[in-house]
Amino acid sequence: MASVATIAVPARDRSELSPGQALRIAWCCWLMLLSIPALVFLIVMWRMMDGDVSGLDGIASERWFLVTMAYLAIAVPSSFFLRSHVFKAYWSGQCVQPRNYLKGMLTVWLAIEIGGIMALMGCLMTDSLLPNLLPAMVAFMLFIPFWPSGRAMTRPCGAADDPEEYEEPR
Repeated sequence: MASVATIAVPARDRSELSPGQALRIAWCCWLMLLSIPALVFLIVMWRMMDGDVSGLDGIASERWFLVTMAYLAIAVPSSFFLRSHVFKAYWSGQCVQPRNYLKGMLTVWLAIEIGGIMALMGCLMTDSLLPNLLPAMVAFMLFIPFWPSGRAMTRPCGAADDPEEYEEPR
């Protein structure tokens, strides 16, 4: 019998992500998080067209609005602070690890997403678009420009002291 020669292939650590894999995962997450508020908005509009929803009173609507705005005012800047902590290699002129890139970006995206969904839930519960549609629009407008570019993983920012080489991470 002929023996089959086996080729020894070095085992690759599956827990390590490449920048390309992390960027693909980030794009999938970003697109999914982009579609969720759109679907919830369609549900809100469908329920509003039906007209059978019994909403909360005006004071509860205003309270929901204020709670949502307070969440956005606290959680979104906090998520940027946390992302800055996760991206600390970038601030020292090095590339961010792909896993840290995903953690940092998902932190910001989820904080914004939760605020937008909270606002749309306020529209559903109060049976009115305003004022709760405003924080949803703010969250949507905050979310859109933060698409994944992956530059923090592949291109270091250079010296933070030199304004010609420094670039803000995205």
